[in-house]
Amino acid sequence: MKINAYAKINLALEVMDIENGYHKVNNLMVPIALHDEIEMKVSDSIQIEDDPFPMDNIMRKAIELFFLKTNISSGVYIKIKKNIPSQAGLGGGSSDAAATLLGLNMLYDTNLSDDELISLSSSLGSDVGFFIKNKVALCTGRGEIVNTLDIKMPKLNVLLIKPNVGLSTKEIYKNYEYLGEPKEDKINGIINALKNKQIDELKRNIFNDLKRVSLDISKELRELYNEIKELGIDVFVSGSGPTMYVVDPTMEEILKIKDVAKSDTYILLTNTF
Repeated sequence: MKINAYAKINLALEVMDIENGYHKVNNLMVPIALHDEIEMKVSDSIQIEDDPFPMDNIMRKAIELFFLKTNISSGVYIKIKKNIPSQAGLGGGSSDAAATLLGLNMLYDTNLSDDELISLSSSLGSDVGFFIKNKVALCTGRGEIVNTLDIKMPKLNVLLIKPNVGLSTKEIYKNYEYLGEPKEDKINGIINALKNKQIDELKRNIFNDLKRVSLDISKELRELYNEIKELGIDVFVSGSGPTMYVVDPTMEEILKIKDVAKSDTYILLTNTF
């Protein structure tokens, strides 16, 4: 069987105080069409062909967790084609783990509910549960509590821009300081803009509390971000970076961004769904 693992962007990322070792968040995410391609079939052992992370693979952890939960003594063969850049703030690893759980659930006909899979995924990473639902959602707690929103998501073009650098999420959070500024109004502004398909209002309210730290840490990201802003283009950082995005860019804006970006910058036009 085949299953796609979709990427995401953050429209709102409010990062608050630490509780039980983790920052509390209000994380409003939407899936985008960019995806990894995963093929799965029953096997006697766990095999991951073209394994992008052989020493620490979240997909392998998901497989082992699933078999432990379901008391299945078997294996699975997985082949993955990575299209989502790694260490990009697009959730590629978390999405691969979620797709693995969803795929195994179908492959072995175990009929676990989405809520059961989300509960199972919470030990794998805070974003994994979001990709089980794969719908626009406000994720709370440390990100593992998935609250899907009753919104008919407008289809928006999204230009992804990733300089050829990687950022450590752990390092970003380590250097983050909560300033105690509530963001409920901005989150509600984003939700209302999506409901009413008001793109300008959406852009006015998008925010990311980790942006400042990401820009401070990465000179390459900071320079490209500033260059795009100087062009008069609204650009936003996704997650802990270094991927940035532009919502509904014009062709003129796309060409301007390509002109200021280095040749090794990852640039892709995709869309929400």
